[in-house]
Amino acid sequence: MNNIIFRSAIAAVIGIVVAFGLIWLAQYAGNEFSPSEFDVETGEILIPIGSTIALIVGWFVATFAGGWLAMRISNGTGPGWVVAGAVIGAALYTATDFSDTWWIMALGVLIPLAAVWVAQRAASIATA
Repeated sequence: MNNIIFRSAIAAVIGIVVAFGLIWLAQYAGNEFSPSEFDVETGEILIPIGSTIALIVGWFVATFAGGWLAMRISNGTGPGWVVAGAVIGAALYTATDFSDTWWIMALGVLIPLAAVWVAQRAASIATA
């Protein structure tokens, strides 16, 4: 019993590290292709749509990869959903910190949930 819990905890940590690393790469790539600009008149940072699309794609890819890896390591689905929860928490924290619009916050919840559901289906197919 302790071995299963330990394996699941390690799998969740590994999945979260992988997911956050991939999100960082997506944000970096988005900022390289369409960098943010500072508006001198209003004092706001203008984030182009390319960076936002890269972030949304990054949420999906990162949650899928981290969740799938966690599920495969643990031989269960729980750690993958923990990875999705961590991505959702980080997305909502960042969205409220930067005062993003409601649809970014909604996508910050829906995209990781869809990605981990797809990862769960893929992980179950891989073990069959």
